[in-house]
Amino acid sequence: MLAPLSINWASKGVVLPQATTIYGSSNPIPFISMSALDLLKARLANNQPITINDLGGVDEILADSDRLLAAPFIDILAEMINAAPPTEGMLLHDFLIKGFDVAPDPQSFRDAIDQLIRSAPLRSAMVQPIIVIFTRKIRERVNEREALIAAYALEGLFRLALEGDVSRHRPLLELSEITSDVPGLFAQHAAKIGGAAFHVWGGDDLLTMLHRLLDNDEAEGEAAFELGLAHLARALSGEDISTILAGLTTSRLLFERACNADDDRSDARAYRSAIDLILGFATDRNAAEMHETQLDLVAAAQDRAAVLRTGRMVSWLAPRQDVDLEWFELARTAQRTAGDLARPSWINAAATMDRILRVYDANCSIAHGNSLGVILRPRIRASFMRERGLAAHLDDLLSEGQWPDEQRTIAQNLRNELDATYRVGLSLGKTRENEQYPLLTRILPTGISVEQLPSDMARSLEIGLTSHVVHSQLLANPVLQRVLSSMRDQLSASSEYTGQVRLAFDAVLQQILIFCSDRQNAEIRDLGARATYLRTSDPSEADLQADLRDFLKGNLVGAEVLSEVRGVATGRTDLYISLGGPAFVIELKKHEGTFSREAANRYSAQATAYQATNIRLGFLGALELVDRQGPAPSIEECIWHSAYVPAGSELARHLIVFRVPGRLKPPSALH
Repeated sequence: MLAPLSINWASKGVVLPQATTIYGSSNPIPFISMSALDLLKARLANNQPITINDLGGVDEILADSDRLLAAPFIDILAEMINAAPPTEGMLLHDFLIKGFDVAPDPQSFRDAIDQLIRSAPLRSAMVQPIIVIFTRKIRERVNEREALIAAYALEGLFRLALEGDVSRHRPLLELSEITSDVPGLFAQHAAKIGGAAFHVWGGDDLLTMLHRLLDNDEAEGEAAFELGLAHLARALSGEDISTILAGLTTSRLLFERACNADDDRSDARAYRSAIDLILGFATDRNAAEMHETQLDLVAAAQDRAAVLRTGRMVSWLAPRQDVDLEWFELARTAQRTAGDLARPSWINAAATMDRILRVYDANCSIAHGNSLGVILRPRIRASFMRERGLAAHLDDLLSEGQWPDEQRTIAQNLRNELDATYRVGLSLGKTRENEQYPLLTRILPTGISVEQLPSDMARSLEIGLTSHVVHSQLLANPVLQRVLSSMRDQLSASSEYTGQVRLAFDAVLQQILIFCSDRQNAEIRDLGARATYLRTSDPSEADLQADLRDFLKGNLVGAEVLSEVRGVATGRTDLYISLGGPAFVIELKKHEGTFSREAANRYSAQATAYQATNIRLGFLGALELVDRQGPAPSIEECIWHSAYVPAGSELARHLIVFRVPGRLKPPSALH
């Protein structure tokens, strides 16, 4: 007798049924009775194509439907039905719909959705019941498997809307109702889909949903990245330079948050570096100053490319890869062009001019306007006006260069703008340069523009003048000076941290820093009763408020320091500091436990609410109550910069966060 037939399907761990044997002759003949599911597994094990007939026909498939649909093969069945003759395939449409309804395996469910969307006939025949199924599954997220199926159902609903088979309002409604407490796996996919939906349809509701997902630990990185892309798109659609620069700063902040939430976000690192290069070019940073940023962009882009090579990019996200490449290449070109523009002449004028014209006519496919030109062109025009040799190169190439018509048009536009600028006496760009170098502009002779000076010289002079202005305010303690310098560098990301606002904010910042240092160092005999709260077990927030108010009142000469000011952002401020024009709010808290950066983030919304109708700079301080066995944190650990983008806003709000350690003990009492 022959051994029973057994096929081991290793990839699924399935053993096919044994053969039965028919007797009645001297040579028994094995006879195998196989169901549709068994036939499917056998053909898969041998890498054979699968048709309806291969599974015994429509009747056999329907007879074995429960077992077929309980197995992880809905994608294979969808492909089989799609490839079948219409008359046979139609008989199995209800069978396939039920398969989507009961699909047990997330990956085969997603692949089946892909088969459905690729087939216009299947979509046309099944779309209405499929929408009902997807909508229900989106809300079924009890366990991890269901959360992943829900994510793929949401993706399917979004893709059906892209195909025009369902109104875009259906996926938008589902996205808008997602809260921060959804399962992390679902939240990550929802953030990606929400970001893609924003670029197709726009809408503040999607940005609000992404803001909510920032509070989901597992989805924070994805949500921050998608918000960064959304704000980047809006910034590059802006019409004036202040709006564009503020939007780019907000976008960079969100990419930074994505990097902090997930060390592996090479895409966020690349976009952050690209924005730094674009902003660096716009603010006259030289090529050497941007070199490290350019290296970081290259490394991040290479890491990103390696990640993409290891997997398959889904079709609805594939265009983003093209956007990445275009945006990153523009940023790299801008860094190199900064070096070109610093020279009075070029050896290879044609190749250099090609690079400059690419930046001059920059337009990334993620943008919808001429915003890049608004921030990049002024530097190019200024360089051509400052260095007449560069203008001569342009004229030579216009008269002799063999340029394509499109590029020749760009070059001629640059020439026309230079002519117009000469005619009006260098008026173009003056306002912007004056804002960038206010102290230098103030001392230049009449008729001389900052644009006529080499950019490196102008920047060095402005730095020297600024140093002279604040020299009398320098801190003697080198550690405090280093901390103050670091805070100033980070605050430069704010478009409002300039001119008189910067001087006023720095004055308050310096006093806050001195206060934090003094309250850790001074003994009770030095401070008297005002410092008692720092050594008691249960002080109040009001103790810190009163102490800080008195300190600032005595040290900020000419400033008005008020407490409990009502009518600011419909609330009441802890401390309100007015220095003539600019006014700043200090929000104070009493915090049990370590006041870490993560803990401080919980108060960011309240602390920045006071900036709604004022300058987007402020302070958040906390009286930190911890029973320490060791020393208090160093001053460098007690103050840092933070930025926050409120839901529905495109502008970042900036905070200096500080903590004042309480329950202090003398060194002799520490273990």
